[in-house]
Amino acid sequence: MTQSIEFRTITKNDIDDLYEFLIALSTDAKTFFHPHKFDKKTLKQIYSSTKDHYFVLIKEKKIIGYSMLRLLGYNTPSFGVCIRNGYEHRGYGQLILDQTIQKAKQLGYQEVILTIDKENIRALNLYQKNGFEVIKSNLKTSKIKMKKILS
Repeated sequence: MTQSIEFRTITKNDIDDLYEFLIALSTDAKTFFHPHKFDKKTLKQIYSSTKDHYFVLIKEKKIIGYSMLRLLGYNTPSFGVCIRNGYEHRGYGQLILDQTIQKAKQLGYQEVILTIDKENIRALNLYQKNGFEVIKSNLKTSKIKMKKILS
């Protein structure tokens, strides 16, 4: 699976492909993954960010995964990943999760946090399998906040 796959920081040249990737997400994916607006203006701001970190997973010159470490005004980055429609359930989510966590360690972060919808069972299972722990659950909004200590 890892042959001809590249994990790297997004570049200016990725904006159009990343935009296409995001708008083509399934309705379910868009329900669960919405860290920012899915427009080119926002993607240009992301590319220009000096404090947040955004990554892509490339296979055969196509973006198949997108991840981020966003500070959102805090010292602990908010973590997020998404996989292109048609590439789910093939191990790419695990791959981009591993690569993004490794990058967080390289950047010197001690932990990462994330918020997911409690109905996103696949993501919840993936994160728990990878050492994320539930630190807060909001019954009103059905959101779960999780944390992973990096070692």
